[in-house]
Amino acid sequence: MNHEYSKWHHPYKPAKKFDKKVAYFSMEFGIHQALKIYSGGLGFLAGSHMRSAFELKQNMIGIGMLWKYGYYDQA
Repeated sequence: MNHEYSKWHHPYKPAKKFDKKVAYFSMEFGIHQALKIYSGGLGFLAGSHMRSAFELKQNMIGIGMLWKYGYYDQA
């Protein structure tokens, strides 16, 4: 399994207990305000899941949409 991680840069190696690979599909991810790829609740929830997975060093990747014109701001 180590040879897979030598191909691409990863910020960390997954913890041994989270060896199973997981893909998180969402239409939007609220990871940072500067990235306008979210509009509200779903994006914040997906971003929260991704941050939690990062802190727990889970073997997870987020797959979503890259909107050509970005998202609008909600008031």
